[in-house]
Amino acid sequence: MKRLLPFLLLLAACGYRDRDADLVVHNAVIHALDETDSVHQAMAIKDGRIIELGPEHRIRNRYSTKATYDAAGQHIYPGFADGHCHFYGYGLNKQKVDLQGARDWDEAVARIEAYAKAHPGQGWILGRGWDQNDWPVKEYPDNTKLNALFPDRPVLMQRIDGHAAVVNDAALRAVGMDPDRAVEGGLMLKRDGQFTGVLIDNAVSVFQPIMEQADEATKRQALLDAQRDCFAVGLTMVHDAGLDPGTIDLIKRMQEEGALKMRVYAMVTDSAPYLEQFARSGPIATDRLTVRGVKVYADGALGSRGALLKQPYHDQPGHHGLQLASRDHFREVARWCMAHGFQMNTHCIGDSANKLLLEVYGEVLGGSNDKRWRIEHAQVVSPADHGLFAQYSIIPSVQPTHATSDGPWAIDRLGEARIRDAYAYEALRSTMGLVALGTDFPVEAIDPLQTFRSAVLRQGADGWPEGGYQISNALSRADALRGMTIWNAIAAFREQELGTLQAGKRADFTVVNIDLEKAPAEALRQAKVVATGSKERRSSRGKAPHPITFASNSRSSSP
Repeated sequence: MKRLLPFLLLLAACGYRDRDADLVVHNAVIHALDETDSVHQAMAIKDGRIIELGPEHRIRNRYSTKATYDAAGQHIYPGFADGHCHFYGYGLNKQKVDLQGARDWDEAVARIEAYAKAHPGQGWILGRGWDQNDWPVKEYPDNTKLNALFPDRPVLMQRIDGHAAVVNDAALRAVGMDPDRAVEGGLMLKRDGQFTGVLIDNAVSVFQPIMEQADEATKRQALLDAQRDCFAVGLTMVHDAGLDPGTIDLIKRMQEEGALKMRVYAMVTDSAPYLEQFARSGPIATDRLTVRGVKVYADGALGSRGALLKQPYHDQPGHHGLQLASRDHFREVARWCMAHGFQMNTHCIGDSANKLLLEVYGEVLGGSNDKRWRIEHAQVVSPADHGLFAQYSIIPSVQPTHATSDGPWAIDRLGEARIRDAYAYEALRSTMGLVALGTDFPVEAIDPLQTFRSAVLRQGADGWPEGGYQISNALSRADALRGMTIWNAIAAFREQELGTLQAGKRADFTVVNIDLEKAPAEALRQAKVVATGSKERRSSRGKAPHPITFASNSRSSSP
């Protein structure tokens, strides 16, 4: 007892477990990604915020806690964020025909037929995911088989990028669409004078109300399905690129109910009625929902030859792609955003679209600023236009997996000279100082670790190509991690709350089985998300905080 007494007195003097925490995370390698790139062994969390990080012994001896999480020596990063995706759309797609990976149009039609038999009736058959670039014969499909199988039931199947679709004649009749009538900013493809059923860009948009029709129960399930899959891969925040006010309101209500814990930065779809509504209400900023961006489309996609190019397509002479709205419209939206405190976030794939919108931004912004307007994709940008990003403080929001999935066929669209100006993520980062990284899911898989691999190795999930695709534009590992965390927080005006692991910030974190900054390249292919933590603060009614959400294989316990 005499020997034990000095030790007990020392513990008392040091304040042994005299502070309260809701959770202590320990036995970890915690990469704070702060300004000094500090690394810690443990952290204490209370009311949804980090209250201290430090050595294992100090944190465990200082805090009395309701629960602990043993990270088993694994690596913890700030919660991963996807800087450009379609969170709600991804969830809805899980209730439609899935055509991803179809090896040809015949296989796609077989999947559609099987779905129709499982869902009998006269309602619309909707689906997404076909990609003619992955087929042995890289040509658009036609609707001959759809017309034969479904003479009276409308069918609409979107291409993987959402910028093209194939519809049957019943679908045209259902919306009163005439294939001989021109659609501004869109195409209705014909072969030998006959409509093929293939629609491009604004011609697809005619069907947008059909694609978005869903009752509240369906929408709720879509959001919960998307949340489950995102948490499983380590995402704690998503930037949803285009939502209507009704869906935004549902997200807010589900977050308030505690059903939806995913943090959402929502871009309002560019629509006059939607903007009128937000002109009255203004931006939204809650713990888990940020609404202060407007999603605008300048052009289409490279895969469907809708991207707006300065020079014609290499594989379609005379065709420059599609401009989806007028310069006057873009200027009008830019002025609205400036007047109402919103970011303007514009889809720009082709070099002509990028130049056009950068110039419009410049006209309205006037120079350096902190409005954080964004160019979404910035996929093909002429080197001469790179400086406009820095001149007008524009954030490039890019998707590294686009480079590795488009690589096998993009050269056909652009040719050898222009392909060097495409997917130039490091060049854009060095110009602007940061890039926001995302996936554009469901166009690509939702996996942020593949975003990281595509950014730093410039290789797809299959390892293509050996040595990396245009490897000179690879991001450093540190910058790729910043692009998935703090730079995405900056792009959403959330850097004071999210993006690094520091005392006072929200306790969003992702546990990975390896050190992403130091592991050999081959080991990166084995990287896995072990757990995803997104802790909520206590409610004003005094209820206990929601339990932390773990992706899988978690090691947690009560003290």
